[in-house]
Amino acid sequence: MSKFTAVVTEDVAANRLLSKTVGAEGITLAATTAGGTPDFRSTGRLKKDEEITVTINNSPSWLVEAGEDITAGATVAAGTGGVVVASATGFGYIVKAVKAGELASVVRSTTGGGAGQPGPKGDKGATGPTGPTGPAGPKGDKGDTGATGAAGAKGDKGDKGDPGEVTKAQLDALTARVTALEAKG
Repeated sequence: MSKFTAVVTEDVAANRLLSKTVGAEGITLAATTAGGTPDFRSTGRLKKDEEITVTINNSPSWLVEAGEDITAGATVAAGTGGVVVASATGFGYIVKAVKAGELASVVRSTTGGGAGQPGPKGDKGATGPTGPTGPAGPKGDKGDTGATGAAGAKGDKGDKGDPGEVTKAQLDALTARVTALEAKG
């Protein structure tokens, strides 16, 4: 962790982007101008002509006040007064959507001199190998019953079946019927 002292050249609200200038009078800090590249962020309210100690902790993300509603993943740049605003080019992006005035978690993707001019688009790469087959999905709903098809051709006559044996219960039932029929007479 590194530290240095600097003089603030204007009143700056907490959670705003700051830019550093080095001159004959030493190191000064001010809110980053719209479109400028920030060097730091304010963690508290700063007063004009105040001498402060700046602690550099190399955090890859900063909490900075949003100057407008910003969607998650949007690239951000410095807006007026050191807030962050959505931009086609910028110094980082936000991880969660925010409304104007809320604190945006900004992941810094450039440092120092800021983003350069985009390079030319590269050639399309070769198609990669096919990945493994994924697991089978859940069983679908039962489909509608289809239309009844035409009757098939009559089959061949089957073999004569085994006559089998008559059980005592079958014999008793048959005997009871015969006796009943004879009684009617």
